[in-house]
Formats: sequence, C-alpha cells, structure tokens
Amino acid sequence: MKKYIEFISEQAPTKIGKFINVDYKIIVRDLKDKPKLLITDFTIVNHEDNKLKIKAKGYINEKGWTSFDDFKDDTTHTVWNKNFENGSKRIKVLS
Repeated sequence: MKKYIEFISEQAPTKIGKFINVDYKIIVRDLKDKPKLLITDFTIVNHEDNKLKIKAKGYINEKGWTSFDDFKDDTTHTVWNKNFENGSKRIKVLS
C-alpha cells in the first residue's frame, strides 16, 4: 500500500501557491465566462475602434494563476473596451 501512495503522489504533484487579493482594472474572460487574465497596471500602445493594444502587468490563468510583466518581456496584449472593469478578486498564485 505504501508504494501505491508514493506512486500516486509522484503522478499528481501538488501545486504550491499562496492566496492573495488582487485589485484589477481589466478582466478578460474566456468563452465559458471564467476569468483568464487580470490586469493590474497597463499603458496604452495603440488605440483602434473598440480594441486597445496595451503593455500590462498582472496575472494570467494557465493551469493556475501566474504573474506576467509585458514591460520586461516587451510584449503586448489586445483587449476590448468592454473588458475594463474595476474590481477585486482573491486568487491562488502558483510559485
């Protein structure tokens, strides 16, 4: 039985993280209305009709919440005007 428990623990490692409160300015949701991107700080690079190209800092949900920083990576995100929504959310950030 001990070998079985060791085998299971090796197959499904636990994701270690900590819970934090995030105050976001932009939230991007997927098709199932689940948040996939929380932007806490941004600057506008380009503005079109209903879309903005921004450099941002915040958290992205890819199999767990992780932080990202476009200012260091020199990348951009495209968001719609309808995504601007101030709010607060408690998330578990993976380390």
